[in-house]
Amino acid sequence: MRRKLRKDDNGVTHVIEFTIALTIFVLLVQAFTSSMNYRIGIDLDNNDERVVMAREVVSELTGSEGKIGEATNWEDFEFGVGTPQLKDGATVGLLNANGELDKDKCDALQKFPYTSLRKELEVTQNLRIEISTLVPDETVCLWGGNPNSSTISVKSEKYMLYNDGTNILPAILTVTVFEGANPSNKIYMTEIMYNPTDNGNQYEWVEVYNPNPFAIYITSWTIEDLGDRDLIVSDDDDTLTIPGNKAGILTTSPTVFKETYVNYAYVFSVEDTAIGNGLGNSETITLSRGNYAETFSYTTSDGANGNGKSLTRSCYNCEAWNEAVTSPGTV
Repeated sequence: MRRKLRKDDNGVTHVIEFTIALTIFVLLVQAFTSSMNYRIGIDLDNNDERVVMAREVVSELTGSEGKIGEATNWEDFEFGVGTPQLKDGATVGLLNANGELDKDKCDALQKFPYTSLRKELEVTQNLRIEISTLVPDETVCLWGGNPNSSTISVKSEKYMLYNDGTNILPAILTVTVFEGANPSNKIYMTEIMYNPTDNGNQYEWVEVYNPNPFAIYITSWTIEDLGDRDLIVSDDDDTLTIPGNKAGILTTSPTVFKETYVNYAYVFSVEDTAIGNGLGNSETITLSRGNYAETFSYTTSDGANGNGKSLTRSCYNCEAWNEAVTSPGTV
């Protein structure tokens, strides 16, 4: 006698059929897009190296866990700080030990400045690296420039599994090599402690935020008030950077800051014993590099006057500033 299928059996059968169909579809799409990317690249970029560069970047990123020396946990190191450093010949692999794209390694791409990682990957054009999950459809990793306005671009793609630390999801790695201008690399002031409860210039600090999907060299910037201008300096000739989508703290004493708040990684010292001439109760602060400058003016009527709070921007490039509970390092 034939057994009747229960509703549960039907449900499982449909799930299996859907999974098989989705897998076949992904494989067909990968084969089609790979051939199209190659053909478009050859047609539009004849005798150019963009196609080769894009494919070689995909091969390096998905070929290993990466390493510095014999250490495969390269994602734990910083660019230009400590020994070893990410700039010292790192192999930038994105896989974990199971051959899946690893979230921590993907996130660590944002510790590299734009030009430095391009050189590490031997790319002479502009570059973008992106990982998107298929279900849900969202970007989970992004580094590099924006090819949307470029006249010529070539993509190389690879479908893989992505491990976010909790789930393993189907994803696509896309490497784009394109012609165009280098991306903008502005940073912004986002929080200011101008009149701390502990008296002294060493307790003042300014938070700056890097919204770019790659690291910014912070030592090329200056900060000033109405009385003086300061360079941002490093100890032991380290190359200082703020990773992409991270905040950095400018202060006269990183040690005092870390003892007062938290042992935060990206705390940088100005060259003087005060930020500018010391942040007064009525002040204009300017963060600048080259021809770019961002300015913020405040008075005690704006709040945060000796009450332990800070002046905080509601978003990194919003005009509004308000008194708020201090939250250095978070934007």
